[in-house]
Amino acid sequence: MKVYAFVLLALYLQATESRRLSDQMDNEIERSNGNRIDFGKRVKDWVRISEAPSPVISYPADSRIQLECEAIGSPAPTIQWLKGNTFLTDNNLIDDVPPHGMAKIRARLVINSALPIHEGTFTCVAESGAQVATAKSNVYVVRNENSERNITELLTKELLETRAKPTIVLFDTIYMDNIGSDIVLPCKAVGNPRPNIMWFDPTDNRIRASNDRVTVLPDGGLRIRNIHWSDMGKYVCVAMNADSQDNISTFLYPMRKSKASSPTDAA
Repeated sequence: MKVYAFVLLALYLQATESRRLSDQMDNEIERSNGNRIDFGKRVKDWVRISEAPSPVISYPADSRIQLECEAIGSPAPTIQWLKGNTFLTDNNLIDDVPPHGMAKIRARLVINSALPIHEGTFTCVAESGAQVATAKSNVYVVRNENSERNITELLTKELLETRAKPTIVLFDTIYMDNIGSDIVLPCKAVGNPRPNIMWFDPTDNRIRASNDRVTVLPDGGLRIRNIHWSDMGKYVCVAMNADSQDNISTFLYPMRKSKASSPTDAA
């Protein structure tokens, strides 16, 4: 009886969380184009920066720089970072699953030791299909007498640094798509030594690469083929090296196709 009650409670909490996230995504959609997405139909691509990095920011020399940017869009967006006109990242998915669905994605840009050469304009570029949204941040490195005298030492440290804690730099916080779709949840990490990536499913079990339907990709992403309603829940990505670890969570919300989008019903 206790087990049955626990299962009912778990199902209730999961349903409550999914409704909360669905409402959150609906609010984001209304702010962007006023329409609820029906993934069974072709809709216009759209993307919006939902959280931009500070437009102006200063870092002391030799400090750690971390810029963050968040975007929401459909199809599921990706984010690249530029310094001036030069791309600093390659965040395109390596898998053959085309982008679709809708997602809220977060990207981080990490520089372990701030140097004068790191000053400049950094741009967060979010793309969803043919649509692009951008946000700029002007970064300044504050120098003093000590940093000026030790610039050679700082440069040597930057070039020869052998250890850095893991940081997950690209991931979805929410992903929504139709039941039956093939999807990829990104999880890209930086660090030295290079971090190992592990994924855990909503029941806190580690996902093994031997699973044919659910696979951890070489770039750290999690591919799920033919998503089921039972796949709904929080997926946790952990990046770990000998020094430390970082983790994020992505809530996957499989959606039932509306009857209006069914060819049979439309006939």
